[in-house]
Formats: sequence, structure tokens, C-alpha cells
Amino acid sequence: MKKAAVRALTTNAAVVQGVELAGQVSATAAEVIRTRREPAVIAQRKRRAARRRVRAWSAGGVVSAGVTTAGVVSVVNSGVTVGVAAVLVVAIAALIWCIVGLVGAVSDLRARNRIIAALPPPAPPRSAVASPIRPVMARLDGYSDGLRQLVGMVGLVRDEPEMRRLRDEILGTADAFEGRLRQQAKELGGLIRARKSSPANSVGQLDRAITDLEQDISTGVAGYGELVSAATEAVAASRQLAAGTAGVPGTAVAHQQPAAIEATGSSAVHPELAAPIDQLRSLAAGMRELAGG
Repeated sequence: MKKAAVRALTTNAAVVQGVELAGQVSATAAEVIRTRREPAVIAQRKRRAARRRVRAWSAGGVVSAGVTTAGVVSVVNSGVTVGVAAVLVVAIAALIWCIVGLVGAVSDLRARNRIIAALPPPAPPRSAVASPIRPVMARLDGYSDGLRQLVGMVGLVRDEPEMRRLRDEILGTADAFEGRLRQQAKELGGLIRARKSSPANSVGQLDRAITDLEQDISTGVAGYGELVSAATEAVAASRQLAAGTAGVPGTAVAHQQPAAIEATGSSAVHPELAAPIDQLRSLAAGMRELAGG
């Protein structure tokens, strides 16, 4: 009877461990795919390729210019020969080809720089986390994706320097905060693993530490949701101002979104996110006032 119970417990532990491992592998694979498809990452990869092309064409231009110069010097010193003339013609053609290629590469690099400037920076890495905290971190994933879309829709002229600066400031603060939350989630996973093999007299302390860390992460994610709520208000106000009226179709839906976000956690503003939230809500209030005449 004892042996059967031990075997059952061992089997259950193995199943739980296998499910947890499968979840970790799935989350890691999903993160790899998400990173490769992220517009900012793709744009940066294309910009690196454009820089390599600029360097290659520049090197080709330097070499062909050197050969051309050497051929001209040889003609001046020794006169024109068939071999020197042939080399000179090829070098001049190569130089022109490299100059044309360099101009095109530089133009492409400038276009890539403009695209990157218009895109939000890449989101912080999303490491696999322990299963107890996975639903909360999945909510954070959605908030992070939503914020990146929303801040790009704030304002009437979104490509102007002030709007880009505001977007970068908000995302910089949000990404730093998100990175700390994800680091806490990794630490929580370490505590959960440590609890499984810890002596009985330390389990209570680990349980308290795990509970406190879970509460900190949940509070932080709810605070991030407040930032998304403020961004939603700013986008709705931007649409009102663009239309010149407070009754834009679809605006009511945008105003309903913050309430749904606040319902997921505490409505208190997290201190680290207070500044960008105030910026967005002040901007939204100003735009609503202008839209209302």
C-alpha cells in the first residue's frame, strides 16, 4: 500500500514537472517568434543591413579611387599604354558604380532611420515565468502591447518632435517599470522552485516571501493598467479634437476601456508611473477642453 502511494505521488510530481516544463518551453518559443516579428526589431535589423551596404560601397569606392589615382599617375609619368588604359577604364567604371551604389545605400539608410524614429522601441524581453504568476504576466503582455499602439495615436500631428518625445519618455518609463516586474517574476519562480526542496522549518518563511512578491507583482501590473487607461483617455481626446466635436463615433467605447482596466486591480496610481500618467491625463484634459470649445 505504501509503495503504491509513493509511486502515485512520484507520478503526480513527474506530471506536474512535465506540464511546467512544457509551459516554459512554449513561452520561450512564443517569445522568440514575437521578437522576430516585432516591427521595431525588424526595422533595426534592416538598418544594420543598410549600414553594412554603406560600408561595403564606401570600401569599394576607396579601392577604385586608389586604383584610378594610380593609373592617372602612371599615365602622367610613363605615358599611355594599352594595359594602363584598360585598367584605368575599368577603375573609373568601378568608381562610378561604387559612387552610385553609395548614394543609394546612404539614401536607404536615412529612410531606415526615419522608420525607426517613427516606431516605438522594442518591448522588454519576456522570459518564461512560473505557472502561478503566468496569468498576471500575460495581462502585463497585453498592457505592454496596447500601450505601444496607443501612444502612437496620441496627438493631432503624431510625427512632430514633441509627440515623439512624449512617446519616448512614456515608453522609456513604462519599459523600465515593466523590466522590473519581469525581474520580480523571475525571482518569484526561483522562490517557488526553492520551496519544493527546502526543509520543513523554512517553508513558512518562503511562503510569506512568495505571497509578498506575488502581491507586489499584481499591484505593479494593475499600476501599468492605469498607464494604459491614461493613454486610452489621451487617444480618445485626440480623436475628439481632430473631429472638432465631443460626439465622435467610437469615442464612447474608448472611454469605457479605462474602467475595464481598472477593474483588474487597484485603482491607485503606482508612484513610479505617476509622472507619465499625469502627463497623459493632463494632455487629454487639455484636448477635451479645446474640443469642447
